[in-house]
Amino acid sequence: MRTHRRQPRRRGVSLLELLVVVTLMGIFASVAAARFGPTLFGDFGSRSDARRVSLDLLRAQRAAIMTGDNHFLEFTTQGGKTTGYQIRRVVESGSEPADAFREFTKEVAVTVSHPRAEFNFEGQALAAYQVRLAGKNRSWSVTVVPVNGAVRVVEP
Repeated sequence: MRTHRRQPRRRGVSLLELLVVVTLMGIFASVAAARFGPTLFGDFGSRSDARRVSLDLLRAQRAAIMTGDNHFLEFTTQGGKTTGYQIRRVVESGSEPADAFREFTKEVAVTVSHPRAEFNFEGQALAAYQVRLAGKNRSWSVTVVPVNGAVRVVEP
């Protein structure tokens, strides 16, 4: 009588197969970075600045609602270039800082429709505000709707 020995089945991948796959992935990633790099990775500064401005506009709006005092973003301009901004609170004697000063990325050109974007105690914007941030290859627009204070970030 013959006995059949079952051959154990091979499971998993060998080290050589794994190295081939990782090497191919590296080659494809480097080709993609070289091909799409300037447009894909070149303007993280403008995108992150746009996101930060939109979040700080919402923070100023929430602070105005919570405290009952008007809060605003005051944009700083030096030599015709907008360099940064700060969240401030309106007090009887003028205004006082409500948060730290934030600088824009050096490679990003920023234009603002108003030198300050202010919210009242109900969270309404006092005007329609727009902040445009232009990087080397991409640009973003942050818009505030006056009636409800909604903040939109779009890539035009």
